[in-house]
Amino acid sequence: MKRPSTRRPQHARQRGSSFAELMLATLIVGTTIVASISSMSESAEVYHFFSDGPHEALMLAQEIHEAALLLPWEAPAGADANFGPDVVTLWDLDEEEFDPPRSAEYEVILSHVSWEQHVEVRVVDADDPTVEVDPDTFEGETLTELAVTVFKGSGEAGTFKWWISEPGVDDAVAGI
Repeated sequence: MKRPSTRRPQHARQRGSSFAELMLATLIVGTTIVASISSMSESAEVYHFFSDGPHEALMLAQEIHEAALLLPWEAPAGADANFGPDVVTLWDLDEEEFDPPRSAEYEVILSHVSWEQHVEVRVVDADDPTVEVDPDTFEGETLTELAVTVFKGSGEAGTFKWWISEPGVDDAVAGI
């Protein structure tokens, strides 16, 4: 009886990958992993920079500024509140404190519950904006200043100020 041959036929191909193909695949996968980790690390650093610093305080102050721009300067007696229970006009924002902070639509900003917004609305002398004046008795040109101080916990994160003018008043008439 003849023994079966242990030799492979020549037409049968060897299956699998060569060493060079394995090295190339490892290089591609390794480069992809390193690039992904690097990208995530950079994103986390940028997020931390914007979420925990003066940029975040500015964003919270801008929410109050946007609300102030939407508020009327005057309202009839008994008018409905426009920004929370106590704010009917722009002037009602003066000395308001929002803890937790509020968006321009008066919604609580849940991502910043440990922050506060303190608002001040003042009329100042256009020639010397450090001097607050009574608009009813002052005869010079005036500016209306909106100042929002943002606190994170017990520390001040920043104070931001805007000059605002009454809607419909030409800038030249307002003295700006």
